[in-house]
Amino acid sequence: MTSPVPPSASDAAPLQFDQAEFTEAPPVTKCTVCQRVIKSLYYEVNQRLLCPSCREDVLASMEGGSKLKRFMKASVFGFGAALAGALVYYLVSLSGYNIGLIAILVGWMVGTAVFKGSESRGGRFYQLLAVVLTYFAVAASLAPDVYKEVSEQPVAEAGAESPAEDDEPPSQAVKVVLAGVISVAAPVLVGVNSPISGLIYGFALFEAWRRTRRTELNIAGPFKLADASGAPASEDAAPVPEERTVG
Repeated sequence: MTSPVPPSASDAAPLQFDQAEFTEAPPVTKCTVCQRVIKSLYYEVNQRLLCPSCREDVLASMEGGSKLKRFMKASVFGFGAALAGALVYYLVSLSGYNIGLIAILVGWMVGTAVFKGSESRGGRFYQLLAVVLTYFAVAASLAPDVYKEVSEQPVAEAGAESPAEDDEPPSQAVKVVLAGVISVAAPVLVGVNSPISGLIYGFALFEAWRRTRRTELNIAGPFKLADASGAPASEDAAPVPEERTVG
């Protein structure tokens, strides 16, 4: 009877139970949108991996639809953000601090809201809409101070030499209209008298413009995953990758 030959000392790995050792799992390719595992085909959209289903959803969100509906939606969203931004700007000014940087926040709020309303498409038209709404939001935040100045303005100084009965003070409605007209030009007037404030207003408009840039999708594919040997994952012929730009 032959006795089994024990393994040599160099081949026998010592057994240890003090520390757990894990084998590294092979990397799994997942869709960056739905997080599902990609088993075969995938696309690259702006350098992100997408499964075919999510790629179709992204394409559908960028094509078709009603332009009028998007415009109305972007206008409502932008107007709401402009109103809220003007209110925040005015409330901060009541604290006694003139924090011009709030104007940049207003630009960010309006730009983000308009971009959202455009269904994340953006474009030159929405950029103009966001800039106009941001400008009027800043003007609206200055309106209370303008109205106060108009209300406290003495009756026409030139009329001091005229009979008092001919110099009736303007009515409340006239003051409101006059304050409204001056308020529209207030950001420009403030910017001329205070270049720093004018610069901050410019940054606010630029932020609104930047946030609503047109979205461009650079789509490449389809590509086919390769197995460990470098061959395609299935025996089917690999599709020819294409590149296209949407937006």
